[in-house]
Amino acid sequence: MKDHLLLMASLGMTTLVMAWLPSVSKKIKISYPIILLGIGVFLYYLGLPVPMSNLFDIDKQLMYFCEIMVIISLMGAGLKIGNDYRLKSWEMPFRLIVFTMPLTMIAIYFLGIHLFSLSLPAAILLAATLVPTDPVLAAEVQIKDMEQKENSIASQFALTAEAGINDGVAFPFIFMAVLIAEAGGWNNFDLSNWLWDKFFLKIFLGVLIGYLLGRSIGYLLESLPEIKGIKNPHGFVAISITLMTYGITELLHGYGFLAVFIAALSIRYEEKIHNRVEEKMHHFVEEVERFLLVIWLILFGGFTLDGIFEYIDWRGILFALMLIFFIRPISGMIGLWGVDRSASDKLAISFLGIRGIGSFFYLAWAFTQTNLIQEKNELYAITSLVVLCSIIIHGLTAPRIIDKLVQQDNGKG
Repeated sequence: MKDHLLLMASLGMTTLVMAWLPSVSKKIKISYPIILLGIGVFLYYLGLPVPMSNLFDIDKQLMYFCEIMVIISLMGAGLKIGNDYRLKSWEMPFRLIVFTMPLTMIAIYFLGIHLFSLSLPAAILLAATLVPTDPVLAAEVQIKDMEQKENSIASQFALTAEAGINDGVAFPFIFMAVLIAEAGGWNNFDLSNWLWDKFFLKIFLGVLIGYLLGRSIGYLLESLPEIKGIKNPHGFVAISITLMTYGITELLHGYGFLAVFIAALSIRYEEKIHNRVEEKMHHFVEEVERFLLVIWLILFGGFTLDGIFEYIDWRGILFALMLIFFIRPISGMIGLWGVDRSASDKLAISFLGIRGIGSFFYLAWAFTQTNLIQEKNELYAITSLVVLCSIIIHGLTAPRIIDKLVQQDNGKG
């Protein structure tokens, strides 16, 4: 009973601190995930009875927890973007998806094979796991104000849109890793079925179902207030929409991550929806996301001290630093080649490829599907180290970079 009460008190105090952290973070130019991570480490040293302290034994619990965090964050990202759908606005995020993601995946795959001596499915799984930018931990580099004009914050727009899209696009390659492992190797892998079903069909259905549900719900939000006695819903409707869209899409063979983001965009595209409703939805999603982030970072702080890094050596540190400082930035610059932005803007966007919670969902999902990928502990350890390094490195640099970008864009505007 005392452990239970101690846990409740610690969680309450930490979430209370979180209420002020964004403002404090802005003043000290350090992302609040670093502070929360430090609190998690401190509580672990105090002997707080944190549950789920061993990543290797909780695949299903970890998958469900990360899943709910990611889809809520994707809804928030879509609601933040606004209703500017000009093709030019989407040039940078599309380039990051079409060029930067594949280049990053290829580099991670070859490092997995040659640096860590991973098997083929494990190397593909590592590449697909670490290629997406995280919509949860990357919140501080995304659009903040729903009323900001897209053309004055192009860098944040690109990072927000990229984080919204790439989770769904990475999923086919998670499937590929699992299917290759189940088939016993590349020679027995049905590439054609994977391409048409897991890639084209599931992505298409994710976009289509998300669009149809988003437009339908957007219409209801616009029309119902005109019926006497029916008021606009409160902010929690955003969570309802998120869960419904994700569940329906997955049941109908589409990618739920992609559908949730598209649904949020579609709701925002309904121009006649009253802005107050949108803001309520967005703010409620943001509050829930922050609450869950507090829990996750406390747990992750314990994970990092619970022996997980015993499964990697100096190669893991080299890999994490290469991914953050070289692979993602170089791939990003190649992807943004020819875009009408300054070199400093493109370098900043390329560098701020924050890795995080979605990566753990992918790993946990893969390991609930198959037990034929033998490098489970190594993959969890490598991913944990990359996420830890990303939290620290991007947490110390991102606030300053974004402030400078916004100042430059406002100066041009």
